[in-house]
Amino acid sequence: MKNKHLLFTLFFTTVFLASGCVFYQRYPLAQSRLTKINKTNLTFYLLDASRPHSRAWYMSEADFQDQAVHCFLIKLDEFDAKEVSTIHNNRDARESRDEVLLFAKPRFVLSLADTVTMTIPYEQLEKIEVIEANHGKSVGVSMFVILLPLVILGILSDY
Repeated sequence: MKNKHLLFTLFFTTVFLASGCVFYQRYPLAQSRLTKINKTNLTFYLLDASRPHSRAWYMSEADFQDQAVHCFLIKLDEFDAKEVSTIHNNRDARESRDEVLLFAKPRFVLSLADTVTMTIPYEQLEKIEVIEANHGKSVGVSMFVILLPLVILGILSDY
């Protein structure tokens, strides 16, 4: 009887813990979505597509138009550039979920100053990435964690 109470406690504890499991992943973002997204809580960065760990700019006052983005760029030092471009684990991804990374073509980036106001045509961007919740992995892991104790309880029960 004592083992059943322990197993039920274990089951409800894992259900409680599994309900908080949310995994994040980098996803490509279409250029057409830039003009439609709510920029209120987002932070935008421009990165050199060939050297994202060392060449990055913070994009202040970004105004996304149909063919280009108008913004004020502030160059980040190498440490900050590496922090922006690198995701080590799920915690880093969760903390970076409000960041949008625009990867510019290397030739275009070579002409940028450390601080400048400019218009960047979308054809100068190689890709755009955003970190969003990976719903498939989050639900899958949660279901596995919830079902595993049920299977164990079924095996150990007196049926």
